[in-house]
Amino acid sequence: MINKQKNYSMLYKALIIALPILTATFTSNVIAATNKVNVDVNLDTKHRIGNIQSFNREKFISLHSAPTENDWNDDSKGNNELDDLIGKFIKGYDVYFGRDTGYMKNQLFGQAQDNIRSGFIDESTATTLGKAAVNTFEKSTQTRFVNGRRFKNRSENMVVAGQVHPYYPDGTNIGNTGWAFSQTDTAQEPLGTATGHYMGQFLKNYFAQSNTAVGHPKPAFIEVVNEPLYDLNIDPKDGRAKAPISDIFSYHTSVAKEVRKTNNEKLNKGVKIAGYTTAFPNYDWDNFQRWEDNDKLFIDTAGKDMDVFSIHLYDFPTHPRGEEYRRGSNVEATLDMLEQYSTIKFGRVKPLLISEYGASVHALRNKPWTHVRDAEKLRGYNALLTQFLERPNVIAKAIPFIPVKAEWGRHGDTGYPYENRLMRQNFEKAGQTGTQWVYTDLVKFYQLWSNVRGTHVDSWASDLDIMVDAYVQNNKAHIIMTSLEFEDTDVSLKALGITGNSVKSVQIKTLSYDNNNHALLETKNLTSVPGTVFLPKESTKIMTITYQNKINIDKVNQETKYYATTYKKPIKANSSLLFNIKNVEVGAQGEAVLRLGMGRAHGKSLVPVVKVNGVTVTVPKDFRGYDQKNGKTRNGRASFFGVIEIPVPHDILQGSNWINVTFNDAGGFATSAALQVINSDESITRRL
Repeated sequence: MINKQKNYSMLYKALIIALPILTATFTSNVIAATNKVNVDVNLDTKHRIGNIQSFNREKFISLHSAPTENDWNDDSKGNNELDDLIGKFIKGYDVYFGRDTGYMKNQLFGQAQDNIRSGFIDESTATTLGKAAVNTFEKSTQTRFVNGRRFKNRSENMVVAGQVHPYYPDGTNIGNTGWAFSQTDTAQEPLGTATGHYMGQFLKNYFAQSNTAVGHPKPAFIEVVNEPLYDLNIDPKDGRAKAPISDIFSYHTSVAKEVRKTNNEKLNKGVKIAGYTTAFPNYDWDNFQRWEDNDKLFIDTAGKDMDVFSIHLYDFPTHPRGEEYRRGSNVEATLDMLEQYSTIKFGRVKPLLISEYGASVHALRNKPWTHVRDAEKLRGYNALLTQFLERPNVIAKAIPFIPVKAEWGRHGDTGYPYENRLMRQNFEKAGQTGTQWVYTDLVKFYQLWSNVRGTHVDSWASDLDIMVDAYVQNNKAHIIMTSLEFEDTDVSLKALGITGNSVKSVQIKTLSYDNNNHALLETKNLTSVPGTVFLPKESTKIMTITYQNKINIDKVNQETKYYATTYKKPIKANSSLLFNIKNVEVGAQGEAVLRLGMGRAHGKSLVPVVKVNGVTVTVPKDFRGYDQKNGKTRNGRASFFGVIEIPVPHDILQGSNWINVTFNDAGGFATSAALQVINSDESITRRL
């Protein structure tokens, strides 16, 4: 966000006026910097992004699980160390349920084939089985159904996802039923009609159809298929032929239309349809041909039939190619490009469902559990979540990929369980014995974020690599700082806008990593706010300041992002690229940042000459995260794809803005252009 982590130093050097730092009032001046990274939080100023102004835990704090999973309970392998694991975790850390990919498939295996329409389920069977499932959910004394009823209110925003097999109509039999979904592809029955028919009947019969009806709450989202391109086109298994990508995308449209016949707002509680759940959104590969062949084609083919676009975002810290991090400028460029093309195509940004995110640790796959693997994942969860919080009006839900025990993912060759999991057995850690199920280090993600809630308020850092966010909850202020730096940082912190309201207590939670690459969660309690805060490399720190009295929020910053009418322009040496950004609402004062996405070979310039409405603005040499060429110990990504965030004086903005961008060398693309504009009730001091 503009007022959180943008580096304005280059833009404002000529404007600096040396004034004493004010701790309770706003001025229109910029104050001279110290040698530390400065972080300012204006607790009396609400920061509204679009129409969102508070922290939504249901949207951002969830796990990849449902309350009815057996994984929450003792099992044949061992007992849970904690009695009432689900209660102590969900209620203790204020967590919501996120995504289920198994229940719909399990129920499919019990369906009968229609006697008339070959390759379709029999609706009467689905109705009967669905009613029985609803009745079981409501009355069964089995622990998993008791849990389901107990946590209905935390299951109302869940995602149900289809899998590739046996849903995709390629002749794969449905379990042991001896039949498969229809492969017909005609104008009357487009490919995927039979699959969509089943999904629609499943949603219609197996869930409560209103907020007051009996049964498991109906999911808020259905993903047509999970990560389809890899299994169907890139690397099909069992000798299968490759499915054309165009067929996979048309399949989404067929499924969506069938689902809507029985599941829309007019008939009952509507379910939002999501696709195409891309696993590897490497838009820049093959000089952006990957974008053209995959994601753009999907939007052009099926985008109109999707309510939301679903995507998975993972860091690859140990990939054989190198250290390929999403966090930082790359994820900004990825989401900006997707948002901008959505705006060009449909006149608006369709919401984004990030149904999995985190880190995939390739070097430690199919191996025993280790602290090191969990540490790499925790870095991804925390950094990406901090970035997602800058898009609360666009992101429909963001789910860290953390299943409970994930025994379904046990590797046949090694016998090792799936890597991402909340629980492990005692004997999996060197030096421990016993079969009890205990938490892995991934629980520290939830322990760290357990207290965050409240109204979003203004926050800012003088360095892009120190990402800051803040919320006010009555007399408490929650300040989040996440470092993208590979080195430790000292932060000069100012909590502003609380004149006359004294500090009662301070709690600081820090999730950092020791020299052995083990995650450490430390909690400190203080009596005052430290002026300088030590922020370890790649760490996340959440400071909760409790004041004597309720914090008065009486000012507002309104943030809006506006996209240019064109995108993805090829870069030619010394040739101007023009972008027009229209319908911008410009207030009396505020801040603005031009977000310029670009994909270029390493060594090419990332500092173009930029004019906004004829005024040359200073382009920072810094951007979020690493330079993408070099990681911590190895090479990084094959080329640069990121967003450069360029401060723009608010007073040069107009309703219609012309952006002129000129590079001194050729190659690559300017992939997106957007203005983030904050209109403020009052001008705010930024310490450079």
